[in-house]
Amino acid sequence: MADDSEFITKLISFGLSEKEAQLYFYLLKYGPKLPSMLAKSLKTYREDVYRTLTGLIDKGMVNPSLDSPTVYSAVELETALDSTLKKHEAELHEMERRKRNFRGLHNNSGLDRPMNLLL
Repeated sequence: MADDSEFITKLISFGLSEKEAQLYFYLLKYGPKLPSMLAKSLKTYREDVYRTLTGLIDKGMVNPSLDSPTVYSAVELETALDSTLKKHEAELHEMERRKRNFRGLHNNSGLDRPMNLLL
């Protein structure tokens, strides 16, 4: 793998928070772990780890096990990046839909000024 900090920086540029990037990279590099081990290794609080894991699960980048205690593992990098990209594309399409709706409201409002605020 590339230099750790460079890899984490690239994950951040792909839309992850710094904590998400660090935790995902750690799981990718060292394999499945318990939250307590992640907190110890990343020198942070377990509560922060749980919040970060929730964000990564929502982004499709981490999977929890069905075992008890729950172990978390990183999704394969290519799959995780594809999942993140699809989420951003869906958000973009939603914003475009809202923009069209807003334009329709503006046109029907009788305002004389052109709508430049969203362009």
